[in-house]
Amino acid sequence: MLDQQATGFTGEITATADHWLLTNFCPVQTLLVENLENCYEYLTVAPGRCLAPVPFELCRVSVAGRTTGPYLTVFGPEPKHAQARPAPCAAVREAEPALNPRATYFAVLRTLCEPRLRGSTSSPLPTSEQIAHRLGSKMTVRAVNAHIEYLTDKLRLTRGCGREVLVETAIRHRMVPLEC
Repeated sequence: MLDQQATGFTGEITATADHWLLTNFCPVQTLLVENLENCYEYLTVAPGRCLAPVPFELCRVSVAGRTTGPYLTVFGPEPKHAQARPAPCAAVREAEPALNPRATYFAVLRTLCEPRLRGSTSSPLPTSEQIAHRLGSKMTVRAVNAHIEYLTDKLRLTRGCGREVLVETAIRHRMVPLEC
């Protein structure tokens, strides 16, 4: 049981074999559950919601919308993983196009995503000039921009949607490794 005087919110945690459940007893405040192992994974538990399943092993529970204040760190059970995967249905096509990790466009994408992959959601993304400099003398600013346009088309994003959308899409769909 979470105590409102000690933590700023009230709730109840119920542990199971491979996940845990969170009940939000607060009638007006939403609880935010952040995965401490991956800053891009989080969930919210609405006011009055009972037994919301939480799949994260290590997370922080706080009141949504507050950047400071009390929070609770939860060490949950390790989730179970499937032993063997069934063969995919032949009629189902891949939802996202595969990226070649040995291609130059992938190196551009990875360099573009590095600040976010390191957990910094507020630092600016590198410019084309910075990416070209980082990748070597044969890479030009124009080439970097061409690779970014190619990735935008390949991922079926709207032309001109911006680098932030490209980076967010690549990270959300795990197109680049989470560790740099």
